[in-house]
Amino acid sequence: MSPFIPLLLSSWLVLQINGFVLRSWEDSFTLANATASAMTIEEKIGIVRGTGQLNPTRRCVGDTTAVSRLGVPSICFNDGPAGVRLSKGVTGFPAGINAASTFSRRLMIARGKALGEEFRGKGIQVFLGPAMDIMRNPKAGRGWESFGPDPYLNGEGAFQTITGVQSVGVQACAKHFIANNQEHWRYGLSANVDDRTLAEIYWYPFLRSIEAGVVSVMCAYNRFNDTSSCHNAALIGDNGLLRRNGFKGYVVSDWGATHDSASDNANAGLDMEQPGDFILIGGGVFAGLEIAVNLGFVSENRLNQMVTRVLAPWYRLGQDSGYPPVNFDAQRPDGSGSRNLNVSVRSDAHTSLVREIASASAVLLKNNRTTTTGTQSGTTTRGLPLAASKVKTIAVIGQDAKMPNLHCNDLNECNDGTMSIGWGSGSNSLEFIIPPIDAITSFVGMSANITSSLSNDLTTGPAAAEGKDVALVFVNAMSGELGAYDVVNGNEGDRNNLDLWFKGGSLVETIAAVNENTVVVVHSVGPVYMPWSTHPNITAIIYAGAPGEQTGPSIVDVLYGNYNPSGRLPFSIADSEDDYGTTIVYDSLGFPEIDYTEKLLLDYRYMDSRGIVPRFEFGFGLSYTTFAYSGLSISASGTSQIIKFTVTNTGSFAGAEKPQLYLGYPSDAEEPSKVLRGFEEVTLDVGTSSIVSMTLIQRDMSIWDSSSQTWVQPSGTFTVYVGASIRDIRLTGTF
Repeated sequence: MSPFIPLLLSSWLVLQINGFVLRSWEDSFTLANATASAMTIEEKIGIVRGTGQLNPTRRCVGDTTAVSRLGVPSICFNDGPAGVRLSKGVTGFPAGINAASTFSRRLMIARGKALGEEFRGKGIQVFLGPAMDIMRNPKAGRGWESFGPDPYLNGEGAFQTITGVQSVGVQACAKHFIANNQEHWRYGLSANVDDRTLAEIYWYPFLRSIEAGVVSVMCAYNRFNDTSSCHNAALIGDNGLLRRNGFKGYVVSDWGATHDSASDNANAGLDMEQPGDFILIGGGVFAGLEIAVNLGFVSENRLNQMVTRVLAPWYRLGQDSGYPPVNFDAQRPDGSGSRNLNVSVRSDAHTSLVREIASASAVLLKNNRTTTTGTQSGTTTRGLPLAASKVKTIAVIGQDAKMPNLHCNDLNECNDGTMSIGWGSGSNSLEFIIPPIDAITSFVGMSANITSSLSNDLTTGPAAAEGKDVALVFVNAMSGELGAYDVVNGNEGDRNNLDLWFKGGSLVETIAAVNENTVVVVHSVGPVYMPWSTHPNITAIIYAGAPGEQTGPSIVDVLYGNYNPSGRLPFSIADSEDDYGTTIVYDSLGFPEIDYTEKLLLDYRYMDSRGIVPRFEFGFGLSYTTFAYSGLSISASGTSQIIKFTVTNTGSFAGAEKPQLYLGYPSDAEEPSKVLRGFEEVTLDVGTSSIVSMTLIQRDMSIWDSSSQTWVQPSGTFTVYVGASIRDIRLTGTF
């Protein structure tokens, strides 16, 4: 389902409300050309080259040189995909993987808009996000920044985020182009991907970004099919993948991702280099750009094209008029110094939204609920939601329940409290974080006695849990960016394994051994092993992901039923890494060649092809209520197919269902057995129903044909599967 046209209309309305008019690309390039034609060559170079990592006057993660006489400011680039980094007075948003877990376009676009509002409020022209790197392997260090292993879900997350961010006049930067899927060896590994796999898996989210109107794309560190991504003409050149598919903005390098000469990069299609100087891993090649132009190695026309591609988005999003100046100093994230103006961009609306997304992304994996009456409408005695009238003694167990280290480094490379976000440039502010223990204590007040053991100690934890009405156990697993080959608790970006950290699994088992109403909350960047999930004393499991600063209040909302959980897994949770069909390359003699031999078979696609039943499947998530599906109809409308069905709330709680549409292709199409092609958010009161409509456009039913370089709909019979997860199919039909 691709709701492209309605969203463009709604985006236009939002633009009017936010006080600027979106210019056409034609008008934007006319203005950009006029400005560029008045520039000296030195001024043009300043537009396409960052001022340098070592520049003491740089206020943002990256910037350009202002041309004040022409009214062009220094363009500010800043992390990150989950909130403004390196500044005070900002909101710590849920990670991209949590946005994916909501299966809610409504919340995805609202998150994007709120992010854009905070970046604009800080004077940042370019939001370095969203990330849309496919989670090829569940241990991938930065997988949590994006939207999981499924290309369709990644594409919708990217589309909605970009639409929201740019609706308030902030430039979005789609990253990291392309096949940037592990941290080990990322500065030079070659991701070797065949043409069809590229189109259907790794390219698809970027294609959706172009359809959302994204104005910039960041090329990645890794090589792609043996050529550096940032001077790979097949990807970024005038006849490359981006431009052939309608991209009109500029390509900027990841920080230090450039190699070889200025002409190699400029002539291949790179429009801007950041941060502009050499930073050990690479960079600094545009230091020779002026000489290359003067010697004719790079034409003046090409330089002008680079400049206008950078300036056109600035004009297109109305940043040339009334845009706030930069009011912070990324080089002093503690807020000190005269260049930090201590402007807060937080709001009650953003805090409320972050809390809602965190609750909506919490996935209820297990709930063996018993009640006073033996029916859904009774009061809970075991399991969830907790009943304050029955729960008078509570144990809160685990290091993950307590306040994190608020004095960690600028990359959040610590895991000694609750895990709300991973580490690296995609991390965000912990300034206003509310940990679970604080939120639980505040909510419970004097209505119950709380005993805590805020460590993973296998002796004090069970002692605190024994005999309590409920034991709440908080455990986590973390990962992040390789950076300067940084190691956090023995993990160098990518996770070493899928275990919970700090013997979290053992902690869960020891608590369950002494408390028959054990509720487990998992904060994690991706799948973790859960061999203990079937323990009879574990009555409920919530996978809460990386929920951002409102982690505590949001989990209280779910635990006590103030928010009926509706999150869905954006990946599968299996019992072995082998069940995913891919690996992280840790050891290599030099930069490795990584062949993507799994092709289209990632996560649930691979498991289905091998008959592997995961512990918890893609798209899975329970609710405190129940839903029934009925009345499937399939009808043609031009080249599209309209899928309709009815969802009914058959339980005792109001709640939201997240129906999913999977498509089975004709057998000779050589596609996975089922692929995600639609989802919706359906909120229903008890006993009510709603007719759900999803549209399959022709591309949704097509495969990439490498010989013709086009999307082709195969002939034959398609099967439509509608259900609550990839393995919980409620309705089927064919066309």
